[in-house]
Amino acid sequence: MAGITLDHMQNKEEETRERIGDRLSSILRGIDRDRAFVIAVFLLIFAYACFFSIVSIMRYSNYRASGVDVAIFNQALWKMSRIKVPWSTIRGVNLFGDHFAPFLVLLVPFYRIFGGVKFLFVFQTLVIALGALPLYLLSYEMSKSRIISFCVALSYLSYPPLQHMNLFDFHPEACAVTFLIFAFYAAFKKRFGWFYCACFLAVICKEDMALTVFFLGILIFILYDKRAGKIVSFSSLCYFLAAVLVVIPAFGREGFQYTGRLSAFGRSPLEAAKNMILRPLYTLDYIITRQNLKYILDILVPVAFVPLLAPLYLLPALPAFLINIISDFPEQRTILYQYTAGITPFIFIGLAASASRILDMFAGARRRRALTVTFACFLLLFAFAGSVYFGPGPLGLDWSFSKYRSDKQVEIIRKAARMIPEDASVSAQIYLLPHLSGRDHIYMFPNPFIDFVDREYLLSLPREQRRFMFPLIYRRIEPGARKSDYHVPDVEYVVVARGVDPWPLTKIEYERVIERLEKNPGFKPIFSKSGVLVFKKQKS
Repeated sequence: MAGITLDHMQNKEEETRERIGDRLSSILRGIDRDRAFVIAVFLLIFAYACFFSIVSIMRYSNYRASGVDVAIFNQALWKMSRIKVPWSTIRGVNLFGDHFAPFLVLLVPFYRIFGGVKFLFVFQTLVIALGALPLYLLSYEMSKSRIISFCVALSYLSYPPLQHMNLFDFHPEACAVTFLIFAFYAAFKKRFGWFYCACFLAVICKEDMALTVFFLGILIFILYDKRAGKIVSFSSLCYFLAAVLVVIPAFGREGFQYTGRLSAFGRSPLEAAKNMILRPLYTLDYIITRQNLKYILDILVPVAFVPLLAPLYLLPALPAFLINIISDFPEQRTILYQYTAGITPFIFIGLAASASRILDMFAGARRRRALTVTFACFLLLFAFAGSVYFGPGPLGLDWSFSKYRSDKQVEIIRKAARMIPEDASVSAQIYLLPHLSGRDHIYMFPNPFIDFVDREYLLSLPREQRRFMFPLIYRRIEPGARKSDYHVPDVEYVVVARGVDPWPLTKIEYERVIERLEKNPGFKPIFSKSGVLVFKKQKS
């Protein structure tokens, strides 16, 4: 009897297993593979957006961000959301007289609803992450391989230059990365209405994106549609010239302020381009440097150099790449900032095209599937290695949540910042700027205390640096200048800290300015703890 019962139970278990197996097989057969991979890409996007939104917010909330750029954009959006002129007191110019980025106007309604720096970080991260979707679809249309397309999307989201750009404050051109990928995919699919819209969104992110779109138009002219290519190239070139020669000078009396970074070749982008061509030996000597070589390796190693197999698709990245490697501004020759925004989309479009060509080489192979999987592993290996050695994400060698956590010093800084009234004018240390930028008047310390800085020290600096430190009043200390011609802005509060990065001053000069502020009877210290100081202007 016991044996019969045991046999009966075993039979029941086998029947149950068969039913479960049949049900799972039925479910798996019912799932479309294409849909499953798209869902997987969406999960990647969601994971990336969540992680980097959290890290960006932690970095900002705990005063780990650099602060200047996001403070400039936040103040401008804060003013526009209150129907005010977007005058940046940090830069001393109307925002559109610094860089022409009308894309920010589109953000104003959302900023008004959600408000603040945290919204900007989350929005930027989400837009960047969404670039993986058109990239996956484009790669699949080219290669017809789901696994390779998934690897391309995963490589994009783990790409160190993209992650660094994401974490380095907020920049509207970072959003252009996704718009450019959408634009190319739309052209590939012959959806030229969407192509024009995506190109327009990319161009209005920043004036130099127009040069990228100009070359994108040439690429589309060559590959897909002559009429669409002509329209986009002509329109973007006109836009760039109008922005640089007319709009920016109309909003800012200094005109376009960034041509000085090309001084080794000329005073304007056009002159620089001409001299690069006419003086090839000088150009090669200037470009072939260890820093530029490292920059190129940092861009190409995480994608295993594969995009070089489809060089035509890299054409639109050419203007941003050339400007970066000839720039006098060393930050442009690294992957740590936003300057790869015009390069990254085409690295991955080139990767998709090159992957398709490699798979075509496997077409007649007996073990095509095994070769495809091997190639996918090859891409993932380099993407993983890039994340480990170059990336700021969780796989990076230098990664640690402790970099972004709060501590006792951060709590002291928060307490000091809370002492500043919301409507007061303030001069603040660089990393405090974004936290106090939602107001009419905020200045990056030591501005506006130009008379507290040693005159000899200031005159020893390049004029561009003096102008950045003391916009509108930098000429005040020049020989022969009349102080009455340059009005020094008034500030009610000053917030600084000792023992931190004193940029843009040297440590010695930074301490001297603080000491002079402490001795000045016009300002009274109202908070002092662990090197964090708050001064309030005294009424005369």
